[in-house]
Amino acid sequence: MTLADTVFILLLLIALNAFLALSELSIASAKRIKLMQLRDAGQAGADVVLFLKDNPNGFLGIVQIGLNVVAILAGVFGEAAFNARIANAFAAWGMAEGWLRDALSFTLAVGAITGIFLLFGDLLPKRIAIHAPERIACAVAPILRALQKPFTPILWLFGKLVDAILTFFNIRAQGEAAVTTDDVYAMVAAGAEAGAVDRDAHHLIQNVLRLNEKAITSAMTPRQNIVSIDVDDDEETIKTVLAEEPKARFVVTGGDIDHPIGYIDAADLLAKAIHNQSLRLHRDTLKAWGMKPILMVPDTITVLDGLDQFRNAGEDIALVANEYGVIVGLLTMNDVMAAIMGRIVEEVAREKSIVKMTDREGAWLIDGMADIGDVKELFGWDSLPMEENYQTVSGFLMSLLKKWPRKADSVIWQDVKFVVVDTEGSRIDQVMATIEQPVSVLVRAGSIVK
Repeated sequence: MTLADTVFILLLLIALNAFLALSELSIASAKRIKLMQLRDAGQAGADVVLFLKDNPNGFLGIVQIGLNVVAILAGVFGEAAFNARIANAFAAWGMAEGWLRDALSFTLAVGAITGIFLLFGDLLPKRIAIHAPERIACAVAPILRALQKPFTPILWLFGKLVDAILTFFNIRAQGEAAVTTDDVYAMVAAGAEAGAVDRDAHHLIQNVLRLNEKAITSAMTPRQNIVSIDVDDDEETIKTVLAEEPKARFVVTGGDIDHPIGYIDAADLLAKAIHNQSLRLHRDTLKAWGMKPILMVPDTITVLDGLDQFRNAGEDIALVANEYGVIVGLLTMNDVMAAIMGRIVEEVAREKSIVKMTDREGAWLIDGMADIGDVKELFGWDSLPMEENYQTVSGFLMSLLKKWPRKADSVIWQDVKFVVVDTEGSRIDQVMATIEQPVSVLVRAGSIVK
């Protein structure tokens, strides 16, 4: 056999090795969701790839058979063709015949063939397969499926042997893992980083996916901010509430907020006022006035659970109570939407709740009711101690101080010193946060601090 014939055969073997390596990695790397999208779009070969992924024994078997055959033939033809020629070259250079010349000739021949096969028959095609696995898999899968059919009996036998061995070692063959919420968020985050997804859309998707993790207490209006009307309030008091608290609905109570009766639309009260009718509420006429029973939900559920409660009850307002029956807050559909929209609709409010001090380096003035998630984002913290027990900066400081905070109380966490600047009644009003020593403060462009 001439050198040209040997080189031609080796080139064919390299091409076959490259095809098999390309096919194996592209099919294994192809994402099932993308393949389904391509199949629905009419992409030829997508259904074949899905079949091969569901039945991996067949295509893995034919690939391994092909690779082993290629390796054997490459060794046979390559060693025979180049070993003697390299030995003759050494002889022409004056090297005496013997084991050293034979060893060097064999080593160089095998090394050259291995290097060429590794580069062009393995590494290069696998890099190409990683670049666009779904498209390449759709192109090569029909060919691989056709090559597989003549070897069906032997592939079936090897498949059964593999399954038996896996069963013996209690290894369960699993398909492609289901896509999780974290997977979706990671893909969206990658798209946002690459500029393919708008920044606000990125935050919107993030907030929607995390509704099931967000406690209802982090989205509700806290108890002290609930505006209510009592059945014993006089007309002037009700008018004052209507004038000073422009709300769409008011909780109606029977003594205090822990004894709710229902809620009434502000429009019904305004209609009475326009027609010069008395605004005094009477227990026996509340239904005639349009009062509706108010939904009660526990404070242990998530925002997503609260949304389900709204859907099931056909309501969009609910009082939140703790295990002792004490009202701790009020949740409306607007609160749910604010939790979903996040910084898009609350950007101004967040800028007011966390203000960077211009006269002091590394210092921020923080509202006691600021969301603790914003503080974590500001300082680049991944987690906080017992953070499942609080939602605000005030609760965070109470957890660290292990007492009811008073003015001038301070605590240091992760090189950041928090000082209680002011209190309002029983709650923390303002906190000063100062970096005690250089730390990595992560403030994303366009976020809460500018």
